[in-house]
Amino acid sequence: MIFKLFLSSIILVGSSFQLMAQNFEASSIWEGKLGSIRLILKLSKDSVEQKYTAVFDSPDQGAMGLKVSDLKITKDSLTAFSSVIGGGYYGAFNADHTVLTGEWRQGRAMPMVLKLVEKETEIKRPQTPKEPFPYTEKKVIYYNQDNSIQYGGTLTVPDTNARVPVVILISGSGQQDRDETLFNHKPFWVIADYFSRNGIAVLRVDDRGVGQSTGDVLGATSEDFAADVLVSLDFLKKQKEIDITKMGLVGHSEGGMIAPMAAIKSNDVAFVISLAGPGISGMDILQRQMKYGNNQLGLSAEEVVRSDSFIKMLLGLAADYPDNEELKPIFAKKMQSWLDEQPVEFLEKMGFKGEQANSNIDQLAGRFFLPWMRYFLKYDPAPILEQLRIPVLALNGELDVQVSASENLAGFEQSLKKGGNKNFKVMSFPNLNHLFQTAETGAAFEYATIEETFSPEVLDVMLSWIRSLYN
Repeated sequence: MIFKLFLSSIILVGSSFQLMAQNFEASSIWEGKLGSIRLILKLSKDSVEQKYTAVFDSPDQGAMGLKVSDLKITKDSLTAFSSVIGGGYYGAFNADHTVLTGEWRQGRAMPMVLKLVEKETEIKRPQTPKEPFPYTEKKVIYYNQDNSIQYGGTLTVPDTNARVPVVILISGSGQQDRDETLFNHKPFWVIADYFSRNGIAVLRVDDRGVGQSTGDVLGATSEDFAADVLVSLDFLKKQKEIDITKMGLVGHSEGGMIAPMAAIKSNDVAFVISLAGPGISGMDILQRQMKYGNNQLGLSAEEVVRSDSFIKMLLGLAADYPDNEELKPIFAKKMQSWLDEQPVEFLEKMGFKGEQANSNIDQLAGRFFLPWMRYFLKYDPAPILEQLRIPVLALNGELDVQVSASENLAGFEQSLKKGGNKNFKVMSFPNLNHLFQTAETGAAFEYATIEETFSPEVLDVMLSWIRSLYN
């Protein structure tokens, strides 16, 4: 979806504003949606210079105060444009200046209506934990062995004099904070709160480059993130409240891939829980995601072939040219040759036509050529899972369109059996999506609109399973 190209993690800078008409109060709030994601435009008027400034908020994605770099207002229209992202909003006012009807333009246009509101729509996240907490919450900082990486996290510990089991929560792909915040949902906080209310300590940690954690991100792979987990295990072993014979790993999405990787390198891991983790190869997962994406775009059979040819070109270049500097001129040449062969209508659907086309192409190619993606595409979970002898619980939602339940759970079961693991369980849950929310379709556009953060049923299943290991 196009909003993910600009609102997920980008910070807009610069403040060159032009005002062509002054028809508003000192401040106003305009709210609308890109797909299911709310976008808010806030206008403010400087009392001294009598000039307007503006920012975008995307509260569902936690992106707030994103500065508009070029603002134009007339009696009939408003334009809020960002040179950093190469896109913006273009709208026309209704008669009483309470509604803007227009579109978001960034490579391709998306229709969008902004309405003048007195206050922003309240985001309801009823599962977000609220004080008082019947456990101890500690903000912690620790380091790897050579002090080159700092980790910031939160350790929640049940109020008891006895040593307690503990789990480390491992997030999915992309840079996540310790709560794995997405669309104002905080699933890791919900899990930590539930576990710690029920006798299990939880360590949740900011990913590299997020919050209080440092470390290389662009050059890192899942193997590096598994090494980060090992550092967290060493930290926990020094905590007096922790029963070091009952330390487990709970990984979501990519975290469900990292947890087994860390577990086979440490005798300290007592059990693993995978939440929508890969049980099949990275390449297979990508291909399934691409097929789903093509269906969502409504591509014809011919257009699917064209889309596949583009991805195959990227994969081939990534495999043949591990050095990105050597790759750049070769990619530019092959990319232009591919573009010349495509119909205009198809390029517009793919966002490869228009003022943002080059940026969209570079972003997509950049993802394929990152060390992380190169590693993921070659990753086969089978050899890792076959080495696991500790208890494993693998869970998926049946509406998961990112890591499909049937194939990936089958991969877990097959590999664990082949390796001789005698204590594992795989479970799928009807009506749950990739985030383990109760959903209708499982599509990503639903994530923000669902009030539920994490299925209470799955929370109970995880807790009961861990308890069963020690009763």
